Amino acid sequence: MAMKITVCELPDETARRARAWADLVRYLRAAPTDVVVLPEMPFCEWEMFRTRSVDLAAWRAALAAHDAMMARLAELETRMVLSSRPVEAQGKRFNQGFSWTREDGYRGSRAKYYLPDEPDGWEASWFDRGDREFPPQNAGSVRVGFQLCTELLFSQAAWEIGQRGGQLIAAPRATGGHRRWSMAACLAAIMGGCFVASTNRRSYDDDAFAGRSWLVSPEGEILLETSADSPFLTAEVDLSAVDRARQTYPRNLVIP
Repeated sequence: MAMKITVCELPDETARRARAWADLVRYLRAAPTDVVVLPEMPFCEWEMFRTRSVDLAAWRAALAAHDAMMARLAELETRMVLSSRPVEAQGKRFNQGFSWTREDGYRGSRAKYYLPDEPDGWEASWFDRGDREFPPQNAGSVRVGFQLCTELLFSQAAWEIGQRGGQLIAAPRATGGHRRWSMAACLAAIMGGCFVASTNRRSYDDDAFAGRSWLVSPEGEILLETSADSPFLTAEVDLSAVDRARQTYPRNLVIP
């Protein structure tokens, strides 16, 4: 089955976000797509997470910003949006993956399990840990698994997604430009036998976030890479490539 997948990078800075969103809406009106993958928690600045103590006012503002933008996803000429967002449930704070489709609306997925806790992001201080399992879910006509940022570095997660029938791994990020990230995206594709769409923030006022979002084939080939000049890119893929990949090494290994 043919499917158009769009990867994009969005600015970290709040002042740049409205224009970037308008640009994305315009891009997709000119070239509608099936799936759009947005960066990790794309509608709030990351600066709040660089303070170890939790600022509840900033947290509530981040929740409100994402709530507001969930209502605007229908502006995008796409059948599906994949990303993550901050949520609060039963008194706990999570970074939760989600899918949105025109048919079924918003659907939360698994919450981030591997949480760094360091000056670039005191995530384990801000967020509660999600489940260790990485089950893919049906989203429209594709089976999607989520590896949120740091989780992309754990190849066993990609293996689990592939073995459970995942076809696309959504890996929203908030990262610098170290080559570990592109290498991890390619390895996730190889381990899972899936397409991998890994999308990132970009900083313009400093060098915190490097942009560079990728779409990777099940054989680990980078099909698309965004840049500051081309922040949105789309490719048409054939999901039958996933079925073929599953029949080959190392995806066909039987693990006792």
